[in-house]
Amino acid sequence: MSFPTTSPLAADTEVADRSSIPGALFALTKPRIAFMSVITAMVAYGTARPVANVTIATFIGTALSAGGVLALNQWWERKQDARMRRTQSRPLPQLRLTPAVALAWSLVLCLAGVFLLALTVNLIAAGLAALTIVTYGLAYTPLKQRTPWATEVGAVSGALPALLGNAAAGHLWAAPGVALAVMLLFWQMPHFFAIGWRHREDYRAAGFKLRPAIDSCGANTAWWSFVYAVSLLPISIVPWWLGSLGATYGVITLIAGMAFLFRAWGFVVASDRDLAARRLFKASLFYLLIFMVALLLDRIPAWPVPGSVP
Repeated sequence: MSFPTTSPLAADTEVADRSSIPGALFALTKPRIAFMSVITAMVAYGTARPVANVTIATFIGTALSAGGVLALNQWWERKQDARMRRTQSRPLPQLRLTPAVALAWSLVLCLAGVFLLALTVNLIAAGLAALTIVTYGLAYTPLKQRTPWATEVGAVSGALPALLGNAAAGHLWAAPGVALAVMLLFWQMPHFFAIGWRHREDYRAAGFKLRPAIDSCGANTAWWSFVYAVSLLPISIVPWWLGSLGATYGVITLIAGMAFLFRAWGFVVASDRDLAARRLFKASLFYLLIFMVALLLDRIPAWPVPGSVP
């Protein structure tokens, strides 16, 4: 991989190669991260048993909003990205886009997503999309350079798509989507801390004040990961205990939560924290998948008893 020979701080004045613009615009939306937001919204939407079929509009509106705010994040952090090895290949550090084009693209996507949801779904879903954009793009992003608590602020924006899915379905407080939103609120910290510890040198080089970047030995990062994983276990069981979700959900999430907690504890006691962080990261992805599968299985109607009248 070759990198620009100009100073990364000169990116504001460079002219992008026009032939690379379409691919660069797509990369600016961080498709994999945007996809996760869309999936959580659609799982909540589906499990809330929508009162009207607005599936396609919800999918597109959420995708546009998520892609737009992630593009805004790259525009805002273009100089920091140029200082980090893991992000130097992004479009703006590579001068494949001008900052003006990137900003315009992000704003167009954000506005298109919010207006599409407002016009074709409902105002609550649009409002939650707008709140997600504000929280992630205008609060979490600048706070990363100021406080280790920025991760908790960012977690709010990561949890909102689940409520957006509920709102799109016409049931804002449907139990599966609320459970998913609360889970995401706590799950994101051990998930991000595992990533952050592995890339701590990059974050330090960029001037971020995130917890892994200011933690010299990893003990603080590991303990906070464990605290959130511990909190996640009882919180995820509450809907089952209250009777809002069934035993299928409860048993699966209990087992998955204990496995996740085991990996979080491994991060605390590990002699090789990099390896433990890698294992915790993989476990966090597995836990998220299992949690959403449990929600979907909980909403499958019970199989009829043989010989019973349908």
